[in-house]
Amino acid sequence: MNAKRTRWMIGDAKEPFIVITSLSFAFLVLIALVVFLTTAILEREELRMQSEAERAFNSVFLALQDSTSKALKTMQDEHISGIGVYSSMGRKVLSLGNVPMTLPLDRVSSIQSLAKDGSNTGTATYNPETGMIEYIRYSRLTILLDTGELTLSESGLLPTPIDFPDVLYLHFDGQNYHHRIVVIMVIGFISTLTLIGLFLLVLSIYRNNRRYRETLAKQESLVNLGQAARTLTHEIKNPLSAITIQLALLKKTLPKDHVHDLLLMEQEVQRLTQLTNKVSDFLRNPLGTPVTVDLTELFSSLIKCFDRPIRFSSDRKEQIEIDGDRARSVFENLLKNAVESKSDGDPEVEVRITSDKRGFVHVYVMDRGDGIPQGDVKKIFDPFFTTKIHGSGIGLSISQQFVKARGGNIRLYAREGGGTVAEVTLPRSIHAPRLLQEETK
Repeated sequence: MNAKRTRWMIGDAKEPFIVITSLSFAFLVLIALVVFLTTAILEREELRMQSEAERAFNSVFLALQDSTSKALKTMQDEHISGIGVYSSMGRKVLSLGNVPMTLPLDRVSSIQSLAKDGSNTGTATYNPETGMIEYIRYSRLTILLDTGELTLSESGLLPTPIDFPDVLYLHFDGQNYHHRIVVIMVIGFISTLTLIGLFLLVLSIYRNNRRYRETLAKQESLVNLGQAARTLTHEIKNPLSAITIQLALLKKTLPKDHVHDLLLMEQEVQRLTQLTNKVSDFLRNPLGTPVTVDLTELFSSLIKCFDRPIRFSSDRKEQIEIDGDRARSVFENLLKNAVESKSDGDPEVEVRITSDKRGFVHVYVMDRGDGIPQGDVKKIFDPFFTTKIHGSGIGLSISQQFVKARGGNIRLYAREGGGTVAEVTLPRSIHAPRLLQEETK
């Protein structure tokens, strides 16, 4: 049974790592898929732009072979703003429509490099400054000047041809292309953000579900523990009462030589009686009967019960509504733990009381003791968990129950410079908003 429980605990400890890793991997794959699809669609739009530019180029130059007027009509139909023929140095030679006087040499060089590699197509690019698509290709044409008119052909038979390498250029409206690109990128960005948000939501649901399951398991264990403790305290009290009566009789009948042994037995009986009373306090209504308690007066009386010096400071005289016996039990237990926190030497216990604007009072019980081992931090409030030889492990559990029932919170954490801080946060009034319970770190 123990081996089975150990395997279950190991599996339960590994569950968050496995689940979170699996979720992360799945969502990373989905995000990668979205990025891949967005990139593929953008490349498709790029090819579509290239295809439209090639088609527009062919349409205009075919029309130009017939007449300039037909070429202008085709330019209007294809939404082309201008076409031009440029020298290998990027200077405009001939043009129709609105085109720049010169082309950047880097663009001319790049298109000439493509031609040398055997490419018969040009390159189309979107210019975000002008909102136009610019198409450039390299070609060897014969430019003929005849009676003031421009004639373009693959081979000329007229008597005075001008033969030179040239660059062909055209540009047309690219707003539709730009709009499609923006829509695709926005959709891809929103899809990525949606997946990230969905991942965080699923992760949050999983963590909340795990905390809920842990809370249910803890409550179930507390219910079982309560039933067992209730039965044990009832069964233990009767023998303790009988033992107490017998000890009283033995004190009267036995010689004085045995009084020391009887006192030792009586102390142990009292310790067991106190333990059963504490368990009963843990099981019954932890709220009790709230009354107005002056914290300064309470700590002044508690400090006198310890043989070590305890420093006390408060911003002002604080009063809260809480059951008097339970308040005394909580702070007496915290002071006792602080006083006993150092194996040798003075733990330098200090109590400080402050308040905040929300109406909560903060009580800090601080020491310079040995501190809480890192492995015990999460178990420090578990019933019957203790690191003391003569401790019962019920004190902090009871204190936590009392404080939470009053709408406050108690937590223990390391003190800067060494030692431990026990911070108790309580509302002043019984009708004040309850403090959101924080998970003990």
